[in-house]
Amino acid sequence: MRKIIPAILYLFVMPIAFSGETSDLVTDTITVKDSFVDSRIMKFPATVETYDKKQIEESVNAATAAQTLKYLPSIQVRERSIGDRNGIISSRTIGSISSAQSMLYADGVLLSNLLGNSFSYPPRWGMVNPEEIQRISMMYGPFSSLYSGNSMGGVINIETRMPERLEAHAGVQSFIQNFKLYGTDQTKIGNREFFSIGNKVNDFSFWASMNRLENTAQPLDFSVANVSAGSSSTAGNPSVTGAYQDKGISNQDRVIFGATAIDTSTQTNAKFKGQYEFLNQSKLAYTIGLWDLDSRQNVQSYIKDNDGNSIYGGYVNFNNKRYTPRMSPAQAEAFHVMQSIDFKSNDKGFFNWQMTLSDYDYSRDLSNRSNLETTSNANPSLTNPYITKTGQITDLSGTGWTVFDSRVTLRPKDHTIDLGYHIDYYHLRQTVNVSNDWMGSQKGTFNSLSSGNTKTHAVYVQDKWQISPEWALTAGGRQEHYEAYDGINQNTTNLARYDDRSRNTFSPKVSLSFEPIPAWGFRAAFGKAYRFPTVTELFQQLTLGTAPGPVTIVTNNPNLKPEEIYSAEITAERRFVNGLARASLFREDRYDALISQSNILSVGGQTSYVENVDHVRIYGIELATELKNVMIPKLDLVANATLTDSEILKNDAAPSYINKKVPRIPRQLYKAVATYRVSEDFTMSLAARYSGRQFINLENSDINPETYAGASRLLFVDAKVNYKFKDRWTASLGVDNIFNDQAYVSHPLSQRTGYAQIKFDY
Repeated sequence: MRKIIPAILYLFVMPIAFSGETSDLVTDTITVKDSFVDSRIMKFPATVETYDKKQIEESVNAATAAQTLKYLPSIQVRERSIGDRNGIISSRTIGSISSAQSMLYADGVLLSNLLGNSFSYPPRWGMVNPEEIQRISMMYGPFSSLYSGNSMGGVINIETRMPERLEAHAGVQSFIQNFKLYGTDQTKIGNREFFSIGNKVNDFSFWASMNRLENTAQPLDFSVANVSAGSSSTAGNPSVTGAYQDKGISNQDRVIFGATAIDTSTQTNAKFKGQYEFLNQSKLAYTIGLWDLDSRQNVQSYIKDNDGNSIYGGYVNFNNKRYTPRMSPAQAEAFHVMQSIDFKSNDKGFFNWQMTLSDYDYSRDLSNRSNLETTSNANPSLTNPYITKTGQITDLSGTGWTVFDSRVTLRPKDHTIDLGYHIDYYHLRQTVNVSNDWMGSQKGTFNSLSSGNTKTHAVYVQDKWQISPEWALTAGGRQEHYEAYDGINQNTTNLARYDDRSRNTFSPKVSLSFEPIPAWGFRAAFGKAYRFPTVTELFQQLTLGTAPGPVTIVTNNPNLKPEEIYSAEITAERRFVNGLARASLFREDRYDALISQSNILSVGGQTSYVENVDHVRIYGIELATELKNVMIPKLDLVANATLTDSEILKNDAAPSYINKKVPRIPRQLYKAVATYRVSEDFTMSLAARYSGRQFINLENSDINPETYAGASRLLFVDAKVNYKFKDRWTASLGVDNIFNDQAYVSHPLSQRTGYAQIKFDY
């Protein structure tokens, strides 16, 4: 706390020197010469931060919607490369592979993929492109009755806009990254093209857009073996050279045979939104979004035999030890359809209502992977994955979810009362087939099946009572009924049918706000919530690869309990003429916490599973400030810091984990963005992001984090320049990670990346 208290004082006092206010130091009062910025304390039951279209355009190098969040307080998106489909949101209390512990909406339509709680189920970022974003808002914690317990990490809403007249926008963007690690030295150029058009004719408005993104990522994984796992029996195995050696996350000696998961993908999304406004100011809107994926994950072998042939698998002799490297390429193709209907009235009168129905469908979703044959000789045809056609095809077609929300809002004197009903339905449909031609997507014999459903009904009430101009109380509760049913796992020899189960829960919420003077605001909030197990945590089982090569196993658990969350926050907000500063103390106690873990298998590879951890505590402080005209005119500053401590307090299943840190939550997170407006047509921005120490494993055994498979500290410095060089034409140049910091969060993150964009606005 010695370091925290001075930081708070500095954050709150520093802006006064540049705010244009005058102070009476004798009486310790502030005389207000101008209006303060608007209060955010009274408006919301918890902390809310926003980033608008102008800030995004001026300061963020963004090729995807996920990148637009990078400077929000406490938020990190696990987008390992541009266009990464595993972009999980992490916040001050949740880690970077906990996809079901935060919620993402676009215009009230749920984009979070709550089918699972892992890197395989990220939000559907492809349904939004950066140019259509009007504003991003983040509410931290499970403090609103309007949202389920999945909001424990926060609720993000992306707001897009409808046109008031004919307008059109088009642009092209290129990005380039040079990546060097082990035996990989590659320079790849990606590109994006986007177009949108909208108009309003009488009471009907529409917006249509198309976005195409093509990129080749750096290697996201590597073929690795611990030296201790090598066998001394090398007779008949070909000798290889070219492997690299370093220390692993537990400081163990290891060997790197090659790079894998070098993803080259093309993603195309098309979107249409039509809206009709009735005479009574109600609005009916229909949205359809289409997302198409064509992906190929290549591999690069570092090792060669004595004849100079590249070796991708089989038994090999390296430094007089036998290993089994495995470098299997893969490909994926998908076509997803999102639709929504939204009917609402919002004239801010006594009575308003809203109904939203949305559906997300995996119309087509295939993931194909080669199976390398294991052999003791050096025949390249048996160890080259591009010659070997045998493989495995995982089909998720038919998987998806449907969500319905309805709400009425009443505004009697001094009250705003929300009454609502919610239902969601998630369904998993997964089949795995052996393939004799994995590149041709030819399905062969049946291998396995996983299927199941979850459903949640909820009713809620929330009342914001303006007790007086200085005091406001928001209180509410959410009653939920959860069901998991028709769970099945089947393979070629066994069939498992799981018992149906249900659970009823009640989650109270309360928030008290106090604003004694216009310059200050205070709020205390408490919320209880339940996060129910997802359909894949309960029912999905998946095996990739075959022994003796590396095997990846996803193991389900039909007996998981829901997470029970108790969350609290105390916030102070200091407002100035030119901005504000905020400090929030937060604490979360999580019982039966659902945490995903991975164990290394003796044959190489890993098994992934989810377990209930009895009691986890996470607490810390979040500081944020946003100021305009800082020290000099036209210079704006956004800065924030998050200091977090987490601890496992009870874990009867594994007592040795007690007092360990919760995985994937950094202890420190700092961000700052400075934007200088040279003129109305010319802006320059400089930003920095720092993430501190965090752990990958529940047992905190990763004592060497600055390497592949670890979670390293990172410091990325970014810059962007915008210039409107002609009427309707804007050019942008930018660089992320200017100083080329090599960082890891299990996978290597992008190294220095340059951006160039030109855009036309009509």
